[in-house]
Amino acid sequence: MRRKVLGVTMLLLAVLSGCGKMEEGHSEEAESPSKSSYGDTLIAESMGVPDHYTFENVSESGKSKVVVDADIIVPEVYGVDVIEAIPVVFSDEEVRAFIERHTGDFDWYEAMTDKLYSGEGLTKEDLGVKFGEDYIGIQSYSMLLNNREEFDQGGAYREIDVSFWLDEKTGEIAYTPALTYTNSPGNPEISIIVPLNEQNMADGCTISLEEAIHFADAEAEFLSPDFTLFQYGQMAYGEGVENSPRYYAFKYTREINGIPVNADIARGVGDGSGYTAGTERLWFTVNHAGVCWLEYHNPTQRAEIVAENVALLPFEEIRDIFEKVSMLSIKHLEIYDNLVENVMDIREIRFGYMAVKQSESIGGYRYIPVWDFYGVHWPLYENTTSYPDTFDTPEFTINAIDGTVIDRNMGY
Repeated sequence: MRRKVLGVTMLLLAVLSGCGKMEEGHSEEAESPSKSSYGDTLIAESMGVPDHYTFENVSESGKSKVVVDADIIVPEVYGVDVIEAIPVVFSDEEVRAFIERHTGDFDWYEAMTDKLYSGEGLTKEDLGVKFGEDYIGIQSYSMLLNNREEFDQGGAYREIDVSFWLDEKTGEIAYTPALTYTNSPGNPEISIIVPLNEQNMADGCTISLEEAIHFADAEAEFLSPDFTLFQYGQMAYGEGVENSPRYYAFKYTREINGIPVNADIARGVGDGSGYTAGTERLWFTVNHAGVCWLEYHNPTQRAEIVAENVALLPFEEIRDIFEKVSMLSIKHLEIYDNLVENVMDIREIRFGYMAVKQSESIGGYRYIPVWDFYGVHWPLYENTTSYPDTFDTPEFTINAIDGTVIDRNMGY
């Protein structure tokens, strides 16, 4: 089964990370399931997974189309467990360690007060609001630091931003935990990743891909021992300041017993009735000076094994479910009279984990094996000509155990 695939706009690979510092509970890298504990057959073989899959389906109106021309990526493991997943927040100790790691010959200032950073922990603010007779109490935890003095003297802008909300009564997460670090003269943030140039480098960067990965790996190892490189490329044009380099861009994901948690874009998940954790996300941009931007959302820790060596559906059944349901997932847009074209284009299919919210009777989250169909879905309306230039989003997800279609926008 393929381990590396270069698609239309993305190159995926797995690079194991070493020990970290921010996550004390896992000091050693987890090993892949062994033959002795799970049998002698790789899951790709037991599920009957082909190397490649093609498919096309067109709606009666001709406006909607599902197109698949995809390589299939399956980790080389012999078994899969269902594992408890625990969304967590950043502790004061972790935040201080991160600040110390990124402090040089300059002072950090608290952006809200313009005072020197005192070394204290996250600030806490009561966001409680009264609605009639009910009281909803939320505590906001935040910290925003910058290098104001150094920047005023011509240095590169630096910033550390940490935030999350907790329910005052239950202590549960009420809003996405996020940690962002910036060290750049421009705007190094990324929303999408495009391929490297013909020299296998990022435009305008002077270091090699291997050197850039070394910088990113070191930062990922500090945050968690479980992170692995999932995707790399460079920033798209227009995302940095004018005439600035495009920077190397990396997406890391957690890897559990040789199986990655499939990467996803940032989503606002849930049905509005309460908080639902999104997919853990660790993204970097890197240039010759090292990491120039880092964004870490939804930190999640693996916990107890809930079910060991679970039975997985044959890929043939997964394929049939996709072919029956994928058109229904996009065809509803045909109710709009100004819809011209509505296409789901799948370029890669990946087997991996997803942290899925469980029913109220079970509670919590579990890492469930899923099939993710990576590509793009674009509806084109009258007087619009916008087409996407990236194919790195899971557009369709199927539970690999029972065939349930999972809505990633809802988180279950």
